[in-house]
Amino acid sequence: MTQRSNHATAFAGWTVTTSAMGLVLQWRTIETLFGSIPGRALLAALLPVAAGLAYALLLLARAHAVTAGAQEDFHRFIAITPPDIPEFAAPAFRQLRLLTAATRHRAILTRKALAWAYVSGAAFLAWSAAAMAVASGH
Repeated sequence: MTQRSNHATAFAGWTVTTSAMGLVLQWRTIETLFGSIPGRALLAALLPVAAGLAYALLLLARAHAVTAGAQEDFHRFIAITPPDIPEFAAPAFRQLRLLTAATRHRAILTRKALAWAYVSGAAFLAWSAAAMAVASGH
C-alpha cells in the first residue's frame, strides 16, 4: 500500500511541478495572448486546468497530513508505553489498526491526486499547444 501510494505521490507531484514549470517557461506566450479575443478565451480556459492541478496538490497535502498524524500517534504510543505492562497487546493492536487505516486513506487520496494530475496535465499540454498556435498566428 505504501509503495503504491509513494509512486502515485511521486508521479502526481512530478506532473503538477512540470505543469507549473511549463507556465513559467511560457510566460512570454501568455503575455501575447492578452492582445486578442481568442487569446483571452484561452487564458480563461487555463483557469480550470490550474484549478485541477491545485486540487491534485491539495489532495497530496491532505494525504501527507493523514499519515503524518497517525505515524506521530503511533510513535508516541511506542515511546511512552512500556511493552511489559499488562494488556499491552490491545492498545498496540488498536494503534496499528489506526495506522493501517490512515495508510489506506492516504492510498485513496494519492490515487485520486494522480488521476487529477494526469487529466489536468493532459489538459495543460493541449492548452499549451493551442496557446502556441494562437500566439504564433496559426
